[in-house]
Parts: sequence; C-alpha cells; structure tokens
Amino acid sequence: MATVEPMEIGLVVWAEKTAEETLKYVSQFGLRAIQLGIPPSVDCIAAVQEWKAALSNSPFILTSAVCCYTGEDYSSYQQVHESVGFTNAKYRSERIARTIEIANFAHEFGITAVSCHIGFIPDDSADPLYKELIDVAQTLCDAMAKNRQNFVLETGHESAAVLLKFFADVDRKNLKINFDPANMILYGSGDPVEALREVQQHVISVHCKDGRSPIPGTGKLGNECRLGDGEVNFPDFIRQLRKMNYVGPLTIEREEPNLDQRTADIHTAIERLQEWKAQTL
Repeated sequence: MATVEPMEIGLVVWAEKTAEETLKYVSQFGLRAIQLGIPPSVDCIAAVQEWKAALSNSPFILTSAVCCYTGEDYSSYQQVHESVGFTNAKYRSERIARTIEIANFAHEFGITAVSCHIGFIPDDSADPLYKELIDVAQTLCDAMAKNRQNFVLETGHESAAVLLKFFADVDRKNLKINFDPANMILYGSGDPVEALREVQQHVISVHCKDGRSPIPGTGKLGNECRLGDGEVNFPDFIRQLRKMNYVGPLTIEREEPNLDQRTADIHTAIERLQEWKAQTL
C-alpha cells in the first residue's frame, strides 16, 4: 500500500459530487494525499463500491475522513456554540451515529483517522457540558478502537491549555489532533505556532489554512483567506513541525465558495508551501 511521505502536500476535498468527478478535480493539482470530507448527503454504505472503483489503479491516498453534520452553522460565535459538533444535546445521538457510519466507511479504505469539530469545549471543567463532551469523545474513541482508528479533533475553538486538560480527562490513546492554525486565528484562541508546540504529542495531521482575526464586538469569526495572505506565520509553523519530527502531510484546506477562485488559491498554496518547505530545511 502506498504511503504519504513526511510533509507531503495534500488537499482537503469534499465528496459533494461523484467519486470520479471528485478525484478528477484533485488530479489537476498533482497531489496524492487527500483528506476526504463526507457531507451529510453521502450514503456511506452505498458510496463504498463507487469510491473503491474510482480509487482502483489511481495514485491517490486517503489520509483521513472528515465529518460534518446537518444543521451546522459557522456564521457567528453564537451559531457555532448552538449548532456545531456535539455541544447541543438535541443533535448528539444522531451525530454520534453518523460519525460511526463515516468511521465504518473509512475502515473500508484502510483510513485510520476520522476527524470532526467536537464543538466548543468549556474552559471550566465544572461546566456540565464539559463532562458531556468527555462522554462523547470516549464513546467515539471506543467505537473507533474496534476498527483500529483514531478519533481526531480539529483545533480552533479552544486554547491549547483547555485541549490538553480535555485529552487528559478523556484518557483514550486513540484521541488525536488535526491541527488547523487558521482556526486558532479565526476564533481568537491563541498563537498557532505556540499552541502547536504545546499540543504536539497529540498531533497526527495538520491543515494548511490561513485567516485573519475577528473584529472585536461583532460576534463574528475571523475570515479565512488564501494561504500566505493571513496572520499564520507558515515558515515558523513548518519549522515547529520539523522540530517535533512530524511525518504527516501538509493538507491544504481552502473554503472559498467560488470554485474558480478556490482552484487558483490552491495552486498558489502549493507553490507557497513548496517555497516555505525549502526555506526551512
């Protein structure tokens, strides 16, 4: 089985079209490593054979499966609190079931990492929601352990200190981190490079995404932007990855809704990552 080279550039792509169309889109970038996003519209059982056929005799490597859920809304801090991940009890059971469905889909392809946003983890461990999210994480870790998979949390909503305490309290070896430096900026939750250093022992994957800080008093998140145009210091970010002997891919995530602009921005991101990697050798 083909494996990803350390610091190989990859891409997040969502399975919003057929498997063949999705892989055709990725092929224009000359990349192999894919984090495959699974939208709520995908029937995981029905999609297995389609994706196996599309991937047969192809160069692509699926490094992880990424979950998102019906009803999630990132338009403001309040909407994130109410709708994203597992913080709202009314969504919890159906999203746990959906995450396990995606994990079983991923297992069919030998994918050992299944990631999501768990939602805002409270700073105060006495908050009842804190214990509820521990229960969610333990449930999903235990379910994925049966497939020898990691349950992977994407960073951004909370500080490194809160995340470290949460990991200690969950106490599961297969709970891991997909580190997204832009999210630290977008949510105002800390310096990305310093946070990466603090949580490094749990990091198995990263997003290469950039962003700008939120405007105080608006209640809105910061803005995601083209890689290199925001506030993440990517040369320092890559230096820190090298210091911690990171061996996973550098996975580009670009959330620009306009397809032509997103495609152009991904090409730019590839060029810039190649330059930064060369500068930090």
